[in-house]
Amino acid sequence: MKDKLHFAGLSLAEIQVLEMIRNKRFLSIKLIIKNGEVDVIEGLERIHTGERIIDLLKQHDFQNLEIKQSNGRIVCVNRVFRKKVGRS
Repeated sequence: MKDKLHFAGLSLAEIQVLEMIRNKRFLSIKLIIKNGEVDVIEGLERIHTGERIIDLLKQHDFQNLEIKQSNGRIVCVNRVFRKKVGRS
């Protein structure tokens, strides 16, 4: 698939963004542009509350976790993770 998209004239960054969009697990995707090109992709996703917090912390090197609690229970976990884009 990547070979077809690269052949179609898409950059590696554009391919990565399309893959994240098609994944459908992200609530939002943010692009950080540097010198006119995509440098970092940030993805916001909602995490199932059944996962242990320590396990979530181990999944990505660069991430922000937002934990919402109600009546002593975790009701929502949102994660924003950052992915540096490789150059094509």
